[in-house]
Amino acid sequence: FSAFFDLGPNPGLGWDLLLAAAVPRGGPVSWHLAVFLGYAFASASWAFDPAISFMMISVGILVAASTLTLTQLLAEETRPNLLHMGEGVWIGLLVGLSYLLIELLSGQSIKLWVYNALGLRPEDLPHVEYYVWSGGKLTFISPEDLTRNMAPVTLFLWPAVMAAMGTLRRRSGLAVAAFTVLLAGAVIMLSRHESSKLAFIAALVAFAGALVAVRPTGRLIATGWVFACLGVLPSALILHRLDLHNAEWLPGSARHRIIIWNYTAQQVLKAPWLGVGARTTYVMGPRLDQQPVTHSDEAFKRTLSVHSHSIYLQTWFELGLFGATLLTLLGLSLLEAIRALARPLQPYAYATFVSAAAMAASSYGMWQGWFVAMFGIAAALFGLGAQLLAKRGRPDRSVPSNSLKTGAAAQA
Repeated sequence: FSAFFDLGPNPGLGWDLLLAAAVPRGGPVSWHLAVFLGYAFASASWAFDPAISFMMISVGILVAASTLTLTQLLAEETRPNLLHMGEGVWIGLLVGLSYLLIELLSGQSIKLWVYNALGLRPEDLPHVEYYVWSGGKLTFISPEDLTRNMAPVTLFLWPAVMAAMGTLRRRSGLAVAAFTVLLAGAVIMLSRHESSKLAFIAALVAFAGALVAVRPTGRLIATGWVFACLGVLPSALILHRLDLHNAEWLPGSARHRIIIWNYTAQQVLKAPWLGVGARTTYVMGPRLDQQPVTHSDEAFKRTLSVHSHSIYLQTWFELGLFGATLLTLLGLSLLEAIRALARPLQPYAYATFVSAAAMAASSYGMWQGWFVAMFGIAAALFGLGAQLLAKRGRPDRSVPSNSLKTGAAAQA
């Protein structure tokens, strides 16, 4: 992008090469992603609301294409430009984490002051249940209001660590990277977003495992991915059968999810092969909320919710076994691409993959625009971090050598 906006141009990369580098090129991962999104697009034709389904899936396709284009363009950047962008990534994340830590420890004092200074009223804010007003002023904001801020932290953490390692001297990079991980861990653990806590811990384990034994760790992650995609349906039924939705040692959000997952799994059995069409969850969920079913032994109502709180189960419900199989193959192709990376990059890649996979397991919905964009940005940032680490210690060059080849490697 710096080449486009003349912020630090690459004089040797003409418009013809730049445009050629920006055109998305095929590879195992991109082809699997294209097939999955293509099937989801086709399934919208039998969804409850085809028009809105086609539109939202088109957004997902646009995000995927933009992510691939951005990653390829980053591969064409000079070392100085990469350094500037990398510094922006890890500094920006540290600033964001510092703000979140202050808000968590102070009861969101900054946000309270800003909202009151702007003169906002209850009708100006979503989720009215999060706010307490007194005498026309906002006096309290629930910590639940910060949950969406936590989701990107785990996904952007490892690319930011790579950026710090790739832009600073070795000792300084290690210090900043360790501080970033510790600060992110403190923010996540202080929050009420349980999915982020799960994703953070799982990514730490994956990173440590890949440092010690990268091949066995890769195999374990691949096994876990297959189970997450194909085993989520029976698991949702079994968890409810084990009465875990009434287990007091589980957080209330987890118990509620078990009920939602069980109800969704039961709906899957009505259309197990091709599903009910992409994005149908967002249409059926509100309708079912109007007529909730509550069992005497359950503390929460049985519903689909606005989303299934599991991309894997949502895939089963909306796209059926066929879609779940395509998602499985997509993840396996991505893991195969990770195995082809240089050895020093693999721990970061596995940590990023596990963060995303864990976040998808119990968090938000597949077709939410901000959620989809978050995964796309994480992939692009990982591409930036990989470029920084791969080119660390090399002499600066104003023109990348064999730019089309470099772009192809980044795409893979």
